[in-house]
Amino acid sequence: MNAKKTYTFRIEPQDIDFRRRVSLVSMTSFILMTAGKNADENGFGLLDLQSDNYTWVLSRLVVDMQRFPTENDTMCIETWIENVGTTFTTRNFRITDGKGEIMGYATSSWAIIDMKTRRPLPLDTLPGLQQFVVPQSTPLGEPTRIPEVKGVVANTFDVKYSHLDVNKHANSLYYIQWISDCFPLDFYLKNVPQRLELNFLKEIGFQDEGEVYQQINGDNDYSFQIETRDKGVSCRARIVFKETTEFFVC
Repeated sequence: MNAKKTYTFRIEPQDIDFRRRVSLVSMTSFILMTAGKNADENGFGLLDLQSDNYTWVLSRLVVDMQRFPTENDTMCIETWIENVGTTFTTRNFRITDGKGEIMGYATSSWAIIDMKTRRPLPLDTLPGLQQFVVPQSTPLGEPTRIPEVKGVVANTFDVKYSHLDVNKHANSLYYIQWISDCFPLDFYLKNVPQRLELNFLKEIGFQDEGEVYQQINGDNDYSFQIETRDKGVSCRARIVFKETTEFFVC
Protein backbone atom coordinates (compact mmCIF):
# COMPACT_ATOMS: atom_id res chain seq x y z
CA MET A 1 0.00 0.00 0.00
CA ASN A 2 1.42 3.38 -1.06
CA ALA A 3 -0.61 5.79 1.10
CA LYS A 4 2.21 8.33 0.89
CA LYS A 5 4.76 8.14 -1.87
CA THR A 6 7.34 10.28 -3.67
CA TYR A 7 7.79 10.32 -7.45
CA THR A 8 10.91 11.63 -9.18
CA PHE A 9 10.95 13.52 -12.48
CA ARG A 10 13.74 14.76 -14.73
CA ILE A 11 13.03 18.17 -16.29
CA GLU A 12 13.23 17.96 -20.08
CA PRO A 13 13.31 20.71 -22.75
CA GLN A 14 9.58 20.34 -23.47
CA ASP A 15 8.79 21.17 -19.83
CA ILE A 16 10.35 24.65 -19.75
CA ASP A 17 9.48 28.08 -21.11
CA PHE A 18 11.78 30.80 -22.51
CA ARG A 19 13.07 31.46 -18.96
CA ARG A 20 14.38 27.88 -19.00
CA ARG A 21 12.24 27.15 -15.96
CA VAL A 22 9.28 24.77 -15.75
CA SER A 23 6.18 26.53 -17.02
CA LEU A 24 3.00 26.80 -14.97
CA VAL A 25 1.28 24.40 -17.38
CA SER A 26 4.08 21.84 -17.09
CA MET A 27 4.25 22.18 -13.31
CA THR A 28 0.53 21.43 -13.08
CA SER A 29 0.97 18.51 -15.47
CA PHE A 30 3.64 16.97 -13.19
CA ILE A 31 1.33 17.38 -10.18
CA LEU A 32 -1.64 15.75 -11.93
CA MET A 33 0.62 13.00 -13.28
CA THR A 34 1.74 12.29 -9.72
CA ALA A 35 -1.88 12.05 -8.55
CA GLY A 36 -2.67 9.65 -11.39
CA LYS A 37 0.33 7.42 -10.75
CA ASN A 38 -0.47 7.09 -7.04
CA ALA A 39 -4.15 6.40 -7.67
CA ASP A 40 -3.26 3.75 -10.28
CA GLU A 41 -0.85 1.99 -7.92
CA ASN A 42 -3.44 1.92 -5.14
CA GLY A 43 -6.23 0.49 -7.31
CA PHE A 44 -8.50 3.50 -7.79
CA GLY A 45 -6.96 5.09 -10.88
CA LEU A 46 -8.80 6.39 -13.91
CA LEU A 47 -8.87 3.09 -15.78
CA ASP A 48 -10.07 1.24 -12.68
CA LEU A 49 -12.99 3.65 -12.30
CA GLN A 50 -13.85 3.70 -15.99
CA SER A 51 -14.36 -0.06 -15.93
CA ASP A 52 -17.43 0.75 -13.79
CA ASN A 53 -18.35 3.77 -15.94
CA TYR A 54 -17.06 6.28 -13.36
CA THR A 55 -14.27 8.82 -13.60
CA TRP A 56 -12.30 11.27 -11.48
CA VAL A 57 -12.80 15.01 -12.03
CA LEU A 58 -10.65 17.79 -10.61
CA SER A 59 -12.71 20.32 -8.66
CA ARG A 60 -10.14 22.70 -7.14
CA LEU A 61 -6.38 23.10 -7.25
CA VAL A 62 -3.84 25.35 -5.55
CA VAL A 63 -0.15 25.39 -6.54
CA ASP A 64 2.27 27.59 -4.58
CA MET A 65 5.93 27.64 -5.62
CA GLN A 66 8.91 29.27 -3.94
CA ARG A 67 10.88 28.54 -7.10
CA PHE A 68 10.52 26.50 -10.27
CA PRO A 69 13.02 23.84 -11.39
CA THR A 70 15.11 24.41 -14.50
CA GLU A 71 16.06 22.20 -17.42
CA ASN A 72 17.88 18.98 -16.42
CA ASP A 73 16.95 19.46 -12.76
CA THR A 74 15.56 16.59 -10.71
CA MET A 75 12.20 17.24 -9.06
CA CYS A 76 10.53 15.06 -6.42
CA ILE A 77 6.79 15.23 -5.70
CA GLU A 78 5.41 13.53 -2.59
CA THR A 79 1.66 12.95 -2.54
CA TRP A 80 -1.00 11.69 -0.14
CA ILE A 81 -4.76 11.85 0.50
CA GLU A 82 -5.48 14.09 3.47
CA ASN A 83 -9.18 13.31 3.89
CA VAL A 84 -12.21 11.72 2.24
CA GLY A 85 -15.53 13.49 2.59
CA THR A 86 -18.98 12.62 1.31
CA THR A 87 -18.41 13.90 -2.22
CA PHE A 88 -14.88 15.35 -2.33
CA THR A 89 -11.44 14.06 -1.39
CA THR A 90 -8.37 16.22 -0.74
CA ARG A 91 -5.00 15.18 -2.17
CA ASN A 92 -1.81 17.04 -1.18
CA PHE A 93 1.64 17.43 -2.74
CA ARG A 94 5.07 18.42 -1.40
CA ILE A 95 7.56 19.46 -4.10
CA THR A 96 11.33 19.30 -3.52
CA ASP A 97 14.52 19.39 -5.57
CA GLY A 98 17.06 16.59 -5.86
CA LYS A 99 18.69 17.72 -2.60
CA GLY A 100 15.42 17.55 -0.67
CA GLU A 101 14.98 21.32 -0.43
CA ILE A 102 11.36 22.45 -0.63
CA MET A 103 10.35 24.25 -3.81
CA GLY A 104 6.61 24.37 -3.20
CA TYR A 105 3.34 22.72 -2.26
CA ALA A 106 0.04 21.92 -3.94
CA THR A 107 -3.36 20.76 -2.77
CA SER A 108 -6.33 19.54 -4.76
CA SER A 109 -9.96 18.53 -4.41
CA TRP A 110 -11.44 15.68 -6.47
CA ALA A 111 -14.84 14.10 -7.07
CA ILE A 112 -16.10 10.97 -8.81
CA ILE A 113 -18.81 11.32 -11.45
CA ASP A 114 -20.94 8.89 -13.39
CA MET A 115 -19.77 9.06 -17.02
CA LYS A 116 -23.32 8.73 -18.36
CA THR A 117 -25.20 11.14 -16.11
CA ARG A 118 -22.16 13.41 -15.42
CA ARG A 119 -23.43 13.61 -11.84
CA PRO A 120 -21.18 13.24 -8.74
CA LEU A 121 -21.24 10.04 -6.73
CA PRO A 122 -20.72 9.55 -2.97
CA LEU A 123 -17.14 8.56 -2.24
CA ASP A 124 -18.26 5.49 -0.32
CA THR A 125 -18.58 4.12 -3.87
CA LEU A 126 -14.88 3.39 -3.26
CA PRO A 127 -14.97 1.85 0.23
CA GLY A 128 -11.22 1.12 0.17
CA LEU A 129 -10.27 4.76 -0.35
CA GLN A 130 -10.38 5.51 3.37
CA GLN A 131 -7.44 3.20 4.15
CA PHE A 132 -5.10 5.47 2.16
CA VAL A 133 -5.81 8.61 4.20
CA VAL A 134 -2.82 10.33 5.83
CA PRO A 135 -4.29 13.16 7.98
CA GLN A 136 -1.48 15.60 7.28
CA SER A 137 -2.06 19.06 5.80
CA THR A 138 0.25 21.44 3.93
CA PRO A 139 0.88 25.14 4.67
CA LEU A 140 -1.74 25.89 1.98
CA GLY A 141 -4.74 24.42 3.79
CA GLU A 142 -7.66 23.19 1.67
CA PRO A 143 -8.49 24.83 -1.68
CA THR A 144 -11.02 27.64 -1.22
CA ARG A 145 -13.75 29.21 -3.31
CA ILE A 146 -12.75 31.98 -5.72
CA PRO A 147 -15.33 34.81 -5.81
CA GLU A 148 -17.05 36.04 -8.97
CA VAL A 149 -14.75 37.88 -11.35
CA LYS A 150 -15.71 41.16 -13.00
CA GLY A 151 -13.12 42.24 -15.52
CA VAL A 152 -12.36 42.64 -19.20
CA VAL A 153 -11.99 40.01 -21.93
CA ALA A 154 -8.28 39.20 -22.19
CA ASN A 155 -8.41 36.04 -24.35
CA THR A 156 -10.81 33.90 -26.37
CA PHE A 157 -10.83 30.19 -27.20
CA ASP A 158 -12.67 27.47 -29.09
CA VAL A 159 -12.29 23.81 -28.19
CA LYS A 160 -10.95 21.43 -30.82
CA TYR A 161 -10.07 17.74 -30.88
CA SER A 162 -6.56 18.28 -29.51
CA HIS A 163 -7.94 19.97 -26.37
CA LEU A 164 -9.94 16.92 -25.25
CA ASP A 165 -8.92 14.38 -22.62
CA VAL A 166 -10.12 10.85 -21.90
CA ASN A 167 -13.30 12.26 -20.32
CA LYS A 168 -14.11 14.01 -23.64
CA HIS A 169 -13.91 17.48 -22.13
CA ALA A 170 -11.20 20.13 -22.37
CA ASN A 171 -8.12 19.07 -20.44
CA SER A 172 -7.54 21.22 -17.34
CA LEU A 173 -4.07 22.16 -18.60
CA TYR A 174 -5.65 24.15 -21.42
CA TYR A 175 -7.51 26.29 -18.91
CA ILE A 176 -4.12 27.30 -17.50
CA GLN A 177 -2.81 27.95 -21.00
CA TRP A 178 -5.77 30.21 -21.86
CA ILE A 179 -5.24 32.13 -18.62
CA SER A 180 -1.45 32.37 -18.98
CA ASP A 181 -1.83 33.77 -22.50
CA CYS A 182 -3.69 36.81 -21.14
CA PHE A 183 -0.32 38.50 -20.53
CA PRO A 184 2.17 39.89 -23.06
CA LEU A 185 5.73 38.60 -23.25
CA ASP A 186 7.09 41.79 -21.69
CA PHE A 187 5.14 40.98 -18.54
CA TYR A 188 6.84 37.59 -18.23
CA LEU A 189 10.25 39.20 -18.68
CA LYS A 190 9.74 40.97 -15.36
CA ASN A 191 7.39 38.64 -13.43
CA VAL A 192 7.18 34.94 -12.60
CA PRO A 193 4.12 33.07 -11.30
CA GLN A 194 4.15 32.15 -7.64
CA ARG A 195 0.65 30.93 -6.84
CA LEU A 196 -2.11 29.40 -8.98
CA GLU A 197 -5.67 28.75 -7.81
CA LEU A 198 -8.34 27.01 -9.88
CA ASN A 199 -12.05 26.36 -9.27
CA PHE A 200 -13.67 24.15 -11.93
CA LEU A 201 -17.44 24.66 -12.15
CA LYS A 202 -18.64 23.18 -15.46
CA GLU A 203 -17.17 21.00 -18.17
CA ILE A 204 -16.05 22.56 -21.44
CA GLY A 205 -16.66 20.29 -24.41
CA PHE A 206 -15.88 19.92 -28.10
CA GLN A 207 -16.59 23.03 -30.22
CA ASP A 208 -17.44 25.15 -27.16
CA GLU A 209 -16.39 28.76 -27.61
CA GLY A 210 -15.75 31.33 -24.92
CA GLU A 211 -13.85 34.17 -23.32
CA VAL A 212 -11.37 34.61 -20.49
CA TYR A 213 -12.11 37.61 -18.28
CA GLN A 214 -9.24 39.18 -16.34
CA GLN A 215 -9.55 41.23 -13.16
CA ILE A 216 -6.70 43.05 -11.39
CA ASN A 217 -6.90 42.52 -7.62
CA GLY A 218 -3.72 44.36 -6.68
CA ASP A 219 0.00 44.39 -7.43
CA ASN A 220 0.77 41.23 -9.41
CA ASP A 221 -2.50 39.62 -8.24
CA TYR A 222 -5.00 38.67 -10.97
CA SER A 223 -8.30 36.77 -11.07
CA PHE A 224 -9.85 35.14 -14.12
CA GLN A 225 -13.21 33.79 -15.18
CA ILE A 226 -13.60 31.39 -18.11
CA GLU A 227 -17.05 31.55 -19.67
CA THR A 228 -18.52 29.63 -22.59
CA ARG A 229 -21.21 31.18 -24.73
CA ASP A 230 -23.73 28.41 -24.14
CA LYS A 231 -22.90 27.15 -20.62
CA GLY A 232 -21.87 30.26 -18.70
CA VAL A 233 -19.06 30.25 -16.12
CA SER A 234 -16.91 27.13 -16.37
CA CYS A 235 -13.89 28.06 -14.26
CA ARG A 236 -12.54 30.75 -11.94
CA ALA A 237 -8.86 31.18 -11.32
CA ARG A 238 -6.25 33.37 -9.67
CA ILE A 239 -2.53 33.84 -10.31
CA VAL A 240 -0.18 35.77 -8.04
CA PHE A 241 3.14 36.79 -9.57
CA LYS A 242 6.39 38.05 -8.08
CA GLU A 243 8.91 40.34 -9.70
CA THR A 244 12.14 38.83 -10.96
CA THR A 245 15.56 40.34 -11.46
CA GLU A 246 16.72 37.51 -13.72
CA PHE A 247 17.75 38.57 -17.21
CA PHE A 248 16.28 36.78 -20.23
CA VAL A 249 17.25 37.06 -23.86
CA CYS A 250 14.35 36.68 -26.29
